[in-house]
Amino acid sequence: MFIGRERELDFLQERYDSERAELIVLYGRRRIGKTELLQQFARDKSAVFYACTECTDQEQLARFSKRILQAGIPAAHFLTSFSDWETALRSIQDVPSEGKKLLIIDEFPYMCASHPELPSILQNLWDHELSQANVMLILCGSAMSFIENELLAERNPLYGRATGIYKLLPLPFVNVREFFPQYSVEDQVAVYAILGGIPYYLIQFQPQKSLEENICTNILQKGCVLYSEVEFLLRQELRETSVYNAIIEAVALGNNTLALIHSKTQIEKTKISVYLKNLMEIGIVTREFSVLSTVKERAGSGRGLYQLTDAYFRFWYAFLYGSHSELEAGAAAGVWE
Repeated sequence: MFIGRERELDFLQERYDSERAELIVLYGRRRIGKTELLQQFARDKSAVFYACTECTDQEQLARFSKRILQAGIPAAHFLTSFSDWETALRSIQDVPSEGKKLLIIDEFPYMCASHPELPSILQNLWDHELSQANVMLILCGSAMSFIENELLAERNPLYGRATGIYKLLPLPFVNVREFFPQYSVEDQVAVYAILGGIPYYLIQFQPQKSLEENICTNILQKGCVLYSEVEFLLRQELRETSVYNAIIEAVALGNNTLALIHSKTQIEKTKISVYLKNLMEIGIVTREFSVLSTVKERAGSGRGLYQLTDAYFRFWYAFLYGSHSELEAGAAAGVWE
């Protein structure tokens, strides 16, 4: 079931229909629905869709080569794999297509991790060939700090090459309601307050079950996806999860200034600032300022109010994190009560 994302699909389609080569960077936090969006966009097109994995450079190149060769390019008659990334990426121009040659690389940061020179290779190829070809290249990723601070940074070889940059955000409430058409407005609001607009979370709830049943069986029950989701995401993105747990819980409970977080956690303020910066980079925490605050005040780490931007993190740490022992013991009903 694919719901919403009309604006995003229109953006991608407009770029596909343009008369120039397109290099699009699409990114957003994990579980936001990037892969599903791109699959929906590519469903009626002759696209090469490659999903990167965390593997060696040799394995990555072999798997990427296989996807390109399966697209029916002439080289498939005499090659089983490309010998280098430049040749492999260049071959997108040979893919049979009535429209633009479309290459989608999902989780592009994994590819860069196994081959750090890849942005330089792609930059050279784009400048001298692909920018003049009838191609659309979409680089997609979940590692938001890498995308924003590395790939899109001025020091990166690909800086200034992207013809479009799109940060995917959670679905709005109007789309969340479509997942649960039989729910009352009050229950739809409750779902939105708990899960936010994250498609992966929303599909864990079953529309035919009541809100209470969904919470008890799909959040509070050990073994279900949402039960371990917070811990999984933190371990995927960060180290020292015990420290982050303390800081996130403090913010969830209303300690929204650096001084209050320090008072609650007893962690040094200088260290808290670093941890909060990391949480902001991966989209879990945001810092808000008064409209009257100065540029100097906004630059200081001690100013501003910290809030959890992720609804599910906010729900988990405000209401469930302190009941971890009971949940581990299988006392979901008691925690709910």
